[in-house]
Amino acid sequence: MKSTPLAYAFLLVGLLCVVAAVLYYFGVLQFFVTDPHAAHHTTHAILFIVLAVACFIAFNFIRPKTA
Repeated sequence: MKSTPLAYAFLLVGLLCVVAAVLYYFGVLQFFVTDPHAAHHTTHAILFIVLAVACFIAFNFIRPKTA
C-alpha cells in the first residue's frame, strides 16, 4: 500500500517524537514520569527517539517512489 497522506502522517509523528524526546531530555515535559523533580528523563527521551526512528522507517517504506 503506497499512500502519500499516510506517509506524511508518519513523517509528522516522527518529527513530533523528536521534539518530545528533546523536551523530555531537558526536563521540560513531566508527563507520565515517576520523579517529576528529576532534571532529565533520559528513558523517556530514548523511547521517543526509538519511536521517531520507527516512524521514519515506516515513512520510507510507505511513500510512493518515482521510477
